Amino acid sequence: MPDLTGKKHIWIISDGSGSTAERVLQASLVQFGDKNIVIRRFPNILKKEQIRDILQDALKTKSFIAYTLVTPELRNEILILANQYNLTTVDLLGPLLTSLTNFLASSPESRPGLLSELDHRYFKRIDAMGFAVKHDDGHRVRDLNQTDLVIVGVSRTYKTPLSIYLAYNKGLLVANIPLILDIIPPQELFEIDQSRIVGLTINPELLIKLRQSRLTQLVHPDINYADPEHVVEDLNYSHRLFQQNPDWPVVDITGKAIEEIASEICFLTIDRIKNIDSGEKGE
Repeated sequence: MPDLTGKKHIWIISDGSGSTAERVLQASLVQFGDKNIVIRRFPNILKKEQIRDILQDALKTKSFIAYTLVTPELRNEILILANQYNLTTVDLLGPLLTSLTNFLASSPESRPGLLSELDHRYFKRIDAMGFAVKHDDGHRVRDLNQTDLVIVGVSRTYKTPLSIYLAYNKGLLVANIPLILDIIPPQELFEIDQSRIVGLTINPELLIKLRQSRLTQLVHPDINYADPEHVVEDLNYSHRLFQQNPDWPVVDITGKAIEEIASEICFLTIDRIKNIDSGEKGE
């Protein structure tokens, strides 16, 4: 019996989370402006018995069925039962898989949940980039215990672009903190797992050039910023900090591309990166 309240029911059946199918539906429903719609998700559906139970319940409200299932047997089961129960259905994934199979001359893996995994990795990277922006240049040091990596170094050692690169490409939660001559770094830096911290250094001559270039972009430039003597003092101060904290690996970024520096950072912290990738995030 149809819903006597007048509501229209749309049910989503997926072998993953069903979130992608729901976003597609929501994007389509915007065109109709009907607010009297109930959407219900059935995730992680992997057996025919589950589909039978769901469609029997769907019959009670004459629900519209949308589904994303990679297994042909499960898609066929929905078609058979939907025809038997006179239910309207739409296969959001099957036709695409068929077309791609023909175009690529290759069969899909038919592995349930792959779409959810891709979604998870994508949103993890987006979240990580947001984290990197909020924790750039020493901001929000109270959150350092949430990080996967903390990058420290003097000004113009690529801390910000490295943070963004590692966030987007590795999904790591990265903060960076500037090392400023004769200013003690925030106490929070020394209260976290010290294996999370990576120091950056650079050839003095290159750093002078980078800072001179930066000076031309500043409205109120500090004349000492690119002064050779000041630059050397800056670097020496950072090196003293690195020596005092031997658990911090140090990467020389001189003449290296961002990708190369990021790879070296990951190599020097390989055990930790493996733990992060396997979900064993450090305390």
